[in-house]
Amino acid sequence: MNSERDGWRDLLRRTADAVEEALAAFDHWQDGGERSDQYAVDQVADAAALDVLDAASVGVLSEESGLRAGSGSETVIVDPVDGSTNASRRIPHYCISLCVVDGLTPVAGLVRHLVTGEEFTAVAGGGAQRNGAPIGPSGQTTGERAVIGVSGRPGADLPVWQVRVLGSAALDLCAVACGRLDAYIDLNSNHGVWDYAAGILICTEAGAWTGEAGGRELFHLSHSERRGPVAASTPELAALLGHARQPGSGSGDGR
Repeated sequence: MNSERDGWRDLLRRTADAVEEALAAFDHWQDGGERSDQYAVDQVADAAALDVLDAASVGVLSEESGLRAGSGSETVIVDPVDGSTNASRRIPHYCISLCVVDGLTPVAGLVRHLVTGEEFTAVAGGGAQRNGAPIGPSGQTTGERAVIGVSGRPGADLPVWQVRVLGSAALDLCAVACGRLDAYIDLNSNHGVWDYAAGILICTEAGAWTGEAGGRELFHLSHSERRGPVAASTPELAALLGHARQPGSGSGDGR
């Protein structure tokens, strides 16, 4: 089991390395891609990731290139550049997000900041790490001093101290996992699974509460479906934000 986990971690790191190498000399940050919702950086990063993953004969679900079958039951869910609008405007806050699922069960995840190199990892049942060291959430239970990340335009009715809109769901979720943010919510329920799969696994393995805004399953292999990922340092904070009817409830309680 450990050797299998190490193998997945190695594959995800090699994939992230390939993307970093492809972007090292990239200088067309504002150029558009083939689709209206793409940047050239998305396509360059995706090609680099697929070179590694295709060679490993694994299934892939990528935001940029869709779903392709592999030789086994595992699929790697790929967001080559999460926060590509930030990247296009040279805002240094974007990452690669990778999550291995067996069927629809998350197995291993990696999120690497593509500017600082900071890396978050997790394997199912094995905890979560930042640059190899164990991490855990803040433990915040009330909104009085809570700082949360959101996707969308926040209103004045959020019962928390401060709000951050940073532009990368994967990095925001990892910030909850390591206690930098106390919670994260998608106000529009408009994320593809590639945006949050690795971050949700990392949060869950770190001990945070995780769930979906409408109570739906978070993990799927549809390119068109959208979800509202939620993570909070505690079930109590999740309940305060309206995403857990009582402590301990939700579609993915943290361990």
